[in-house]
Amino acid sequence: MNSFSRSALLLWAAVLKSWHGAPSLPRVRALSLVTGALTCLAVPAAHAQESSTIQVPPTKNPYISTIAELYKKAKYEEAQSKLEKALEWKSNGTQEVLWLKLMQGVLQAELAQGNALESFKEALTLNKEAQLPVQGSRRLRKLFEQARNTLGLPADKELLAKELEQSSGPRGPVVPRPPPRRYGWSVGVRGEADLLGLELIPSVYPFAPAVSVGYTREKLGGVLTALVQNSPGLRVEGQFHPLTLGWVRPYARVGTTVCFGEKDEQEVPHFMGGVSGRGALGVDVQWNSRMFAFADVAYERFFTGRSPYTSQSVLVSVGVGLFP
Repeated sequence: MNSFSRSALLLWAAVLKSWHGAPSLPRVRALSLVTGALTCLAVPAAHAQESSTIQVPPTKNPYISTIAELYKKAKYEEAQSKLEKALEWKSNGTQEVLWLKLMQGVLQAELAQGNALESFKEALTLNKEAQLPVQGSRRLRKLFEQARNTLGLPADKELLAKELEQSSGPRGPVVPRPPPRRYGWSVGVRGEADLLGLELIPSVYPFAPAVSVGYTREKLGGVLTALVQNSPGLRVEGQFHPLTLGWVRPYARVGTTVCFGEKDEQEVPHFMGGVSGRGALGVDVQWNSRMFAFADVAYERFFTGRSPYTSQSVLVSVGVGLFP
């Protein structure tokens, strides 16, 4: 039983308890009070049920149901990242592509991205009778009707009246909007140098190169990095990024680095070299839906063995990454 049903039963129980033996005028007042209270309860309950309604086509594409659930939870950025993968699903049929294009416009509108109108037009090109799969806000319905009107299709003129009046006025400069934030797997390359030792790491490159594989969610992630140098190393880090500021996302990392093939004081090589603990602060900038750049500064302390770094190092790193 939902909260609305429970509240209704409690109200009716209260009025029935005091009904018998009460004068007729108080009875009328009590009945009016309960009716008004039930109406107030029904309106938000019906609105909540309507706002979470989303029509999903029958499909074998596993991303579609995920997108619908994320939309219901208002996780629009994560839903948009799943949508890009859903569009690449090889077994998509016409109805699935149509639904995904409509939802692409819905999510872009929710995230205040200017290309929602184009997504709606692409969907209407596939099916002129297409309708929004969600109830949506008045602003969202205006955008959809504007797309229909632009293509010469029947549209709700009354809904568009104010929108068309505003669009005929002077327009300001077009401000580029950040691309949708991607999550999941990524690969990257970087170069880094030890600033505390005031010398570059021994290598044939100006910076010690490294290759990394990462996986991120909305707040957390992890990175595995291979250091390509005279004494190769392997680095494992956990990553935390508390917020996203448009194009930019700051992050913090904590982890360890293990170096291999280091020589001792007698120049005898050993398989296991230095082992460190490290912490880093950095920022990444996503250029588009597939590429990003990043830079960070890390403090690293080697506890055992030898390494190409100083025992206490301040490492500055810059690099670029790619979402597959």
